[in-house]
Amino acid sequence: MSDLPPTQQVDVKEVLRPLLFGLSEEDLDTLAAATRVRQLPADTVICHEGELGEAVYVLIDGEVQILQYLDDETERHLHYTQPGEFFGEMAVLQESDRTATVRTTVDSAILEIGKDSFLTVLGRSPSLGIRLMVRLTNRLRDSDRQAIDALREANEELMRTLRQLERLDRTKTDFIQVAAHELRTPVAALAGYAQMMGGHPALQNAPELRALTEGVLASTERLQRIFNNILDASKVMTGELKIRRSPVSMALVLRGVESEFARAIESRGLTFEILGLEGLPFCPADPDLLYKAFQHLVNNAIKYTPDGGRITVTGRVVDVPELGESLEIAVEDTGIGISPQDIELIFAKFYRTGEVAFHSSSTTAFKGGGPGLGLAITSGLIVAHGGRIWAESAGYDEENFPGSRFVVQLPLNPP
Repeated sequence: MSDLPPTQQVDVKEVLRPLLFGLSEEDLDTLAAATRVRQLPADTVICHEGELGEAVYVLIDGEVQILQYLDDETERHLHYTQPGEFFGEMAVLQESDRTATVRTTVDSAILEIGKDSFLTVLGRSPSLGIRLMVRLTNRLRDSDRQAIDALREANEELMRTLRQLERLDRTKTDFIQVAAHELRTPVAALAGYAQMMGGHPALQNAPELRALTEGVLASTERLQRIFNNILDASKVMTGELKIRRSPVSMALVLRGVESEFARAIESRGLTFEILGLEGLPFCPADPDLLYKAFQHLVNNAIKYTPDGGRITVTGRVVDVPELGESLEIAVEDTGIGISPQDIELIFAKFYRTGEVAFHSSSTTAFKGGGPGLGLAITSGLIVAHGGRIWAESAGYDEENFPGSRFVVQLPLNPP
C-alpha cells in the first residue's frame, strides 16, 4: 500500500474494509469515526513499553519495528510490521500496560483507532475477534520461531566459547604439568646436594653455614611439596587418577596425618582430637590418595585456625541415598570460617578465602602461604573414590572465629 494518497485524502472506511472483511457498514462507520490518520517520520516512537493501551493501530504505509528495552539499556528486536497489519491490540484487549515499544523505521502512515470504539465493535462482531486471534497467533508463532533461532545461535556461541575455554584450560594444565615435572628434577638434585652438604664434617664446626644449608634444604623440600601438589592437581583436572583400592583403616590414616603435623600442632598450641574412628569398618579405597586427601584437609584446618584453637576429627557410618552405606568423616575447626559466597568456590583450584600471608614460609602458619590447591585436590580425590565432600560454616570472622566443618562421605560398597 505504498502508493496511498496523502493523509488528508485517505478514506479510512475503505482502508479498513478489506482488512476487516465481513464487518457491517455500521461497525465500519463506528471505527472510521473513532480513527485518525497520522503521518510519521522515520524513528518516531508510536507507543512506549509500560504505557496503558489506549488505542489500536493499523499500518497503512511504511514499516514499524516492535522491540523491547533490556535492563542493560540495549534493544531486543521482536519483529517488523508491514502495511495492512494491526499492532497494539494486545494491551487494549487485556486492559493492561504495553509489553513492547513500537517505532517507525521509515516515513510511515498509520491509523489510530480509539480503544472504546474498537472494543464496542469487537463485542458486536465475533468475526473481528477471530481475525485478531489469527493475527495474534501468527505473530506469536513468528516470535517463538525468532526466539528459538536466537536461542540456538546463543547456544552455538556458548558451545564455541566453552570449547575454546576447554582448549585454553587444557593448554594451561599441560603447561603446569610439564613445568612441574621439569622443575622437580633440578629441585630434587638441589635437595640432594643440600643433604650432602649438611652431613659434611666441615659444616659441623660452622653454625652459620649449617643454618644456611638447613634453610636451603627446608626450602627445596617445600618446593617439592608444591610441585607434587601441582602434579596431583593436574591429574585431578585431566581425569588421570588411578584408584587402586584396598581395605583402609580411617583411624590409621588420620593418626598418620596427625603425626605428620605433630610439630606444627604443638608449636602453635593447637588441640587435635580424633573421635569415633577406631570402631569404623575398613573403607575400600586407595590408601595413598586417601592419605593425601585428609592431609590437605587437616593442613587447611591448621592454616586457618588461630594459635590455641581446636581441630576435631569425627567419624561414623551413615546411610546415604545416592551412595548407600558410607563412612562419614568430618574435620571441624575453630578457625576464621568461610563466607557464604566462598563456600562453594573454595574447592576450585587456586582459589583462596580471606587475606593470606604470602610472605610466610610455612603452610602450617596461621593464614600461611601456599598455591591454593589443597582443597581442589581433596575434592578431586574424594570424587574419584565415588564419594562426596562439602563445607559448612556460619561465616567468615577473624575476631569471633565461627570455625568450619568439612564433611567427607565415602561409600563402603563403591560401584
